[in-house]
Amino acid sequence: MKLIRRPWVWLSRVRHRRGYGVHSPSAYAFITDVVYERTSFYAYAQLLSLHPWWQRYLYRFPVTCRRFLFRLTNYAHPASIILLGDRPTERAYLTAACPSATITDDTGPASFPQSSVLLFAATERLEEVPALLAMLPRGSTIVCEGIYERPAARAVWKAVQTHARATRTFDLYTYGVALLDQPFTPAHYIVNF
Repeated sequence: MKLIRRPWVWLSRVRHRRGYGVHSPSAYAFITDVVYERTSFYAYAQLLSLHPWWQRYLYRFPVTCRRFLFRLTNYAHPASIILLGDRPTERAYLTAACPSATITDDTGPASFPQSSVLLFAATERLEEVPALLAMLPRGSTIVCEGIYERPAARAVWKAVQTHARATRTFDLYTYGVALLDQPFTPAHYIVNF
């Protein structure tokens, strides 16, 4: 069913492709340089061995989605990465993109450093994100997985979008990305990813 739905999602979002209609230079640069970057990065060949052949293209979150996580982590270059959910493949991609970052599964307030954090929330633990939003330090990035998979996930993504600290949000259908406390006017973008 998901294989049939995916082309329909792409066609319904085709007017949001490659940054069309985005007038902010920083948001356009994020879309073209992070979301749509096609350059082969240094760790792609090594990380591809983590996937069986059928999982590379037919899986719910294919290799292109995980490569986006790699590019996003490389772009944000956080001091700490917090994973909500058991995702060993995503952990490998995030670690390869920023080996200097400390990776943790703990979400207690004492575990947040004063510098930037990348928070990755898996689909089954999205409900915890709104409570953690106020505790994250300035300049943090939130990645919500599967924001359209169920009504509760859509409600969590809507709460993240409307939060006062989320200045830039990018709806990629597979992921929702929120940049916190950026020095820009708040804006929300749909991207055909």
